[in-house]
Amino acid sequence: SIDALGDSGNDSAVETKLSGAVMVTTPEEVAMMDVRKELNFCIKTKLPVLGIVENMSRLEISFRDLTFLKKIRNDGGDDSKQDVTEDILKLLREKCPELLDLDLIASANAFPPSGDGPEGMSLRYNVPYMGKIPLDPNLLKSCEEGLCFVQAFPHSAAVSAVNSIADSIVRALPVDEALDEEMEEVQQSDA
Repeated sequence: SIDALGDSGNDSAVETKLSGAVMVTTPEEVAMMDVRKELNFCIKTKLPVLGIVENMSRLEISFRDLTFLKKIRNDGGDDSKQDVTEDILKLLREKCPELLDLDLIASANAFPPSGDGPEGMSLRYNVPYMGKIPLDPNLLKSCEEGLCFVQAFPHSAAVSAVNSIADSIVRALPVDEALDEEMEEVQQSDA
């Protein structure tokens, strides 16, 4: 995060010789407002912006991982919820079993975008838009358990987005030709 560099107006970004910054934001205005400040900081300190990533763009979860809840009205006016997942799955197995065999992903707009969202912001600042990462419970789970997300959950909803964005970051990074030559020499000496 650019916040780690501070916003005192110093040239710490230049002093640390960073290759560039990747801005990550959710699509609502409050988050994008912070990222616009970070973008202006990068412009001021001449730190290249590699791109903008839209995080938690939508909730995406495998149909099989859904929990179904039923509202229950109490006399006191408070609503509670009852887990009816097993009942729903039983009904689906009886009435429409082919639905459970499909690789379906349920999707919902968890954070409605403000205006043109992060993609529009990338156009206004003339920086690449690297893509959207959906809100995926398996991504959080892998982080909490210290697992590599794409290896632990290869069929999860966010895997292709994470891989694509990682590839974009690698392609955007400057290549150090001296380092490449060193690597070639090491590889030749190992052969």
